[in-house]
Amino acid sequence: MSRSLHGITVAHFEARRAAELDGLISRHGGVPWSAPAVSEVPIAPGENECVAIDELASGAFDLVVLLTGIGTRRLFDEAARAGRLSDVIEALHRADVIVRGPKPVPVLRDFGVTPTRAAPEPHTTTELLATLDALTVAGRRALVLTAGESFLEPTASLRARGADVVELQLYEWALSATDAARIEETIAEIVAGRIDAVLFTSQVQIRHVFEVATICCMNEVLQAALREHVLIGAVGPTVEQALAHHGLHADVVPVHPKMGHLVVRLADRVTRPSPSETLLLADSVQAMPAGHGDI
Repeated sequence: MSRSLHGITVAHFEARRAAELDGLISRHGGVPWSAPAVSEVPIAPGENECVAIDELASGAFDLVVLLTGIGTRRLFDEAARAGRLSDVIEALHRADVIVRGPKPVPVLRDFGVTPTRAAPEPHTTTELLATLDALTVAGRRALVLTAGESFLEPTASLRARGADVVELQLYEWALSATDAARIEETIAEIVAGRIDAVLFTSQVQIRHVFEVATICCMNEVLQAALREHVLIGAVGPTVEQALAHHGLHADVVPVHPKMGHLVVRLADRVTRPSPSETLLLADSVQAMPAGHGDI
């Protein structure tokens, strides 16, 4: 039996790489339904942010922790805008540069910088803290370039171990009115039984989806629909945990936290459903309009 999504409708909430995920779903025989659930909005640096970038350029930090690719790109953008790009690049060459996952790596490569260490898969905070545990941090100045919001870790652990830590946030996660309207439409389709599977590729997507569901008074019916007749995919354990916070179980979690592996794993489950899923998938087929496809 060949691996295939057999024509089922697969909703996802990816934004920046939506077209790529659409293509992956289509190539595996599914029908993509895209509903971007997050925008990455640049933050204009204020006084504190400008000071942090200037200190980095001056070599004041000997440990730099990069959590995301977009944040890393924003750092170079703002360094260039301040006329300190070459200084920042040189400072990063001298510092210990730690990346949480693979996304900062190609951005660094564009500027000739190689990270000192990278947290291993699945690239969660647990792996990042374990990577940092291997370093002596007491008495060192550390710059943590955070994601679209500030998180407790790794700043708290670094400070507890005696590091002088500065956090730098250069973009934020937001939800536009247009995207919120599309999410509301998607929720209605899920509740109506016209979406067979949903894929989440970040925890902020889950938060925004349920914020919209709460506003339109569909939180409980959405949770019920997701539990009863929809296959749920999570790209990795952090997203899986965020789903569990809403009382939901991820049916599909790939070993490698990448979108391609997520779609392949979903196709495996659709092609070879467990006994408990056979009825779920059969019901999905019966609910499909003529010509939608068979499982």
